[in-house]
Amino acid sequence: MVQQKQNLQQALQKLEQLVKELEQKDVDVEAGLAKFKEGVGLVKLCQSQLKEAENEFKKLKEELEEDEQTKE
Repeated sequence: MVQQKQNLQQALQKLEQLVKELEQKDVDVEAGLAKFKEGVGLVKLCQSQLKEAENEFKKLKEELEEDEQTKE
């Protein structure tokens, strides 16, 4: 989970950097397209990691609820 968090943070930082670079007025079209493609890949990576984290939270929540039910 720690590695996943680091990867997510790194991807978000890289996305921020790409956005700043793309906001510049003198971006070459080919370079801009390459940066945009890289950004799309990073967004997909972030979405995937966030979905994994969400599923893990749901699983842990279900385990806690099951534990509470067995105690009653």
